[in-house]
Amino acid sequence: MRRDKESLSALLQTIGEHAEKAAKKALSDGADRVVEDAKSRCPVMTGALRDSIHKEVMNGGTKIKIVADADNDGIFYGKIVEFSPKINRPFLYPAIDAARESIRDGIASAVREGLKRR
Repeated sequence: MRRDKESLSALLQTIGEHAEKAAKKALSDGADRVVEDAKSRCPVMTGALRDSIHKEVMNGGTKIKIVADADNDGIFYGKIVEFSPKINRPFLYPAIDAARESIRDGIASAVREGLKRR
Protein backbone atom coordinates (compact mmCIF):
# COMPACT_ATOMS: atom_id res chain seq x y z
CA MET A 1 0.00 0.00 0.00
CA ARG A 2 2.80 2.44 0.90
CA ARG A 3 4.38 1.89 -2.48
CA ASP A 4 1.16 2.92 -4.28
CA LYS A 5 0.99 6.09 -2.16
CA GLU A 6 4.56 7.00 -3.06
CA SER A 7 3.91 6.32 -6.73
CA LEU A 8 0.79 8.49 -6.73
CA SER A 9 2.59 11.25 -4.86
CA ALA A 10 5.50 11.16 -7.32
CA LEU A 11 3.09 11.15 -10.27
CA LEU A 12 1.16 14.15 -8.92
CA GLN A 13 4.39 16.01 -8.27
CA THR A 14 5.60 15.31 -11.81
CA ILE A 15 2.29 16.44 -13.30
CA GLY A 16 2.43 19.63 -11.21
CA GLU A 17 6.00 20.32 -12.32
CA HIS A 18 5.03 19.90 -15.98
CA ALA A 19 2.07 22.27 -15.57
CA GLU A 20 4.17 24.85 -13.73
CA LYS A 21 6.94 24.73 -16.32
CA ALA A 22 4.41 25.12 -19.15
CA ALA A 23 2.73 28.07 -17.39
CA LYS A 24 6.05 29.85 -16.84
CA LYS A 25 7.02 29.41 -20.48
CA ALA A 26 3.63 30.69 -21.70
CA LEU A 27 3.92 33.71 -19.38
CA SER A 28 7.44 34.44 -20.62
CA ASP A 29 6.37 34.11 -24.26
CA GLY A 30 3.45 36.45 -23.62
CA ALA A 31 5.77 38.98 -21.98
CA ASP A 32 8.04 38.84 -25.03
CA ARG A 33 5.06 39.70 -27.23
CA VAL A 34 4.16 42.63 -24.96
CA VAL A 35 7.75 43.93 -25.13
CA GLU A 36 7.74 43.81 -28.93
CA ASP A 37 4.33 45.48 -29.15
CA ALA A 38 5.34 48.19 -26.66
CA LYS A 39 8.49 48.87 -28.71
CA SER A 40 6.39 49.28 -31.84
CA ARG A 41 4.04 51.71 -30.05
CA CYS A 42 6.77 53.72 -28.34
CA PRO A 43 7.43 57.22 -29.69
CA VAL A 44 10.99 57.51 -30.96
CA MET A 45 13.25 60.54 -30.81
CA THR A 46 16.62 58.95 -30.07
CA GLY A 47 15.54 55.33 -29.69
CA ALA A 48 16.79 55.14 -26.10
CA LEU A 49 13.33 54.72 -24.62
CA ARG A 50 12.31 52.06 -27.14
CA ASP A 51 15.59 50.21 -26.61
CA SER A 52 15.13 50.25 -22.83
CA ILE A 53 11.86 48.29 -22.93
CA HIS A 54 12.45 44.80 -21.59
CA LYS A 55 11.09 42.14 -19.27
CA GLU A 56 12.37 41.34 -15.81
CA VAL A 57 11.73 37.79 -14.64
CA MET A 58 11.15 37.38 -10.91
CA ASN A 59 10.13 34.68 -8.44
CA GLY A 60 11.59 31.92 -10.56
CA GLY A 61 9.48 32.89 -13.57
CA THR A 62 6.10 33.21 -11.84
CA LYS A 63 6.16 37.01 -12.05
CA ILE A 64 7.34 39.13 -14.96
CA LYS A 65 7.58 42.90 -15.02
CA ILE A 66 7.77 44.89 -18.26
CA VAL A 67 9.83 48.06 -17.84
CA ALA A 68 10.96 51.04 -19.88
CA ASP A 69 13.80 52.33 -17.77
CA ALA A 70 15.60 54.82 -20.00
CA ASP A 71 16.75 57.80 -18.00
CA ASN A 72 18.27 61.20 -18.51
CA ASP A 73 20.20 62.44 -15.46
CA GLY A 74 18.19 60.21 -13.14
CA ILE A 75 14.82 61.09 -14.64
CA PHE A 76 13.10 57.99 -15.96
CA TYR A 77 11.24 59.44 -18.88
CA GLY A 78 9.30 56.30 -19.78
CA LYS A 79 6.88 57.24 -17.00
CA ILE A 80 6.62 60.77 -18.35
CA VAL A 81 5.87 59.59 -21.89
CA GLU A 82 3.40 56.95 -20.64
CA PHE A 83 1.44 59.13 -18.20
CA SER A 84 1.94 62.79 -19.14
CA PRO A 85 -1.25 64.45 -20.43
CA LYS A 86 0.89 66.82 -22.49
CA ILE A 87 2.68 64.05 -24.38
CA ASN A 88 -0.27 61.64 -24.39
CA ARG A 89 1.63 58.73 -26.00
CA PRO A 90 1.08 55.68 -23.78
CA PHE A 91 2.81 52.59 -25.10
CA LEU A 92 3.14 50.06 -22.26
CA TYR A 93 -0.43 49.88 -21.01
CA PRO A 94 -1.93 49.61 -24.49
CA ALA A 95 0.50 46.78 -25.31
CA ILE A 96 -0.42 44.96 -22.10
CA ASP A 97 -4.14 45.51 -22.67
CA ALA A 98 -3.88 44.19 -26.23
CA ALA A 99 -2.16 40.99 -25.10
CA ARG A 100 -3.98 40.32 -21.81
CA GLU A 101 -6.56 37.84 -23.15
CA SER A 102 -4.13 35.95 -25.37
CA ILE A 103 -1.62 35.62 -22.52
CA ARG A 104 -4.32 34.34 -20.17
CA ASP A 105 -5.55 31.87 -22.82
CA GLY A 106 -1.98 30.80 -23.62
CA ILE A 107 -1.22 30.06 -19.98
CA ALA A 108 -4.45 28.09 -19.55
CA SER A 109 -3.76 26.10 -22.70
CA ALA A 110 -0.15 25.45 -21.68
CA VAL A 111 -1.22 24.24 -18.23
CA ARG A 112 -3.79 21.89 -19.78
CA GLU A 113 -1.11 20.46 -22.09
CA GLY A 114 1.34 20.24 -19.19
CA LEU A 115 -1.21 18.28 -17.16
CA LYS A 116 -1.64 15.80 -20.02
CA ARG A 117 2.09 15.02 -20.18
CA ARG A 118 3.52 12.29 -17.99
